[in-house]
Amino acid sequence: MYAWRARIGLIEPTHRGKTFAFWYKNAPPGVEIVPTFVGFRKGEAQGFIQGLTRAEELAMDLKAVGCQIITVCGTPPFLLKGLDFERQWGEELSSRTGLPVITPMEPHAIALEALGVRKVAVATYYHDELNQAIVDYLARFGIEALMMGGFSLAGEGEALYSTPMMALDEVSFMHVYRYCKRGLERLGRAVDAIYINGSGWDAAPAVELLERDLGIKVVWAMAADMWLTYHKLAISNPVSGYGSLLKGAYVPNK
Repeated sequence: MYAWRARIGLIEPTHRGKTFAFWYKNAPPGVEIVPTFVGFRKGEAQGFIQGLTRAEELAMDLKAVGCQIITVCGTPPFLLKGLDFERQWGEELSSRTGLPVITPMEPHAIALEALGVRKVAVATYYHDELNQAIVDYLARFGIEALMMGGFSLAGEGEALYSTPMMALDEVSFMHVYRYCKRGLERLGRAVDAIYINGSGWDAAPAVELLERDLGIKVVWAMAADMWLTYHKLAISNPVSGYGSLLKGAYVPNK
């Protein structure tokens, strides 16, 4: 019998199997993950905003196949529109579907709060507009964000992205590790944690290594999404290998 504990509806921003794989292989017994994809291919503002309509359509599909919760991933549209919009959008979608909805960006702030973070170094593959949006967003939670500067794989960007969206498949966890370690050194300031935004790069294996080597907590976007989803479902799902957030007993402050 499948999904005897829960069926999670997942709305991913891009057609990347590795994002679904992370959820699938870390699902506890009795939990089924149903993936859907908006299908972004470029880091452009207009496409991100238009994609919100597609996400709403996918949410209705996930309700129709019996999901008990909907988790929406992909922060850029909500960074562009802001926290108030994100909350309203999530509430309206929850009302339409009759299901709890986890929106993309607020879980990351909630995770940082749960870890007691007040000053955080931020890793992204974005240009200044989205990076500043993260600074402004986290400030709403009383968290000071220090940007490392958007990661660039080959010195080429694309609209809002410092590494083109489709090129992110070439970014390994080794790239992420070196970028975060050097970025923290360049900042030259004490922080409580590193926050790694984005699911496009292969950040998962780097999280535990960074925590061990730097002696600092690391919150990765997809891990925060998964952490809050299971808390909303009241399902215990400690996972080792991806940092303190997933393997610890941290709970949301609200």
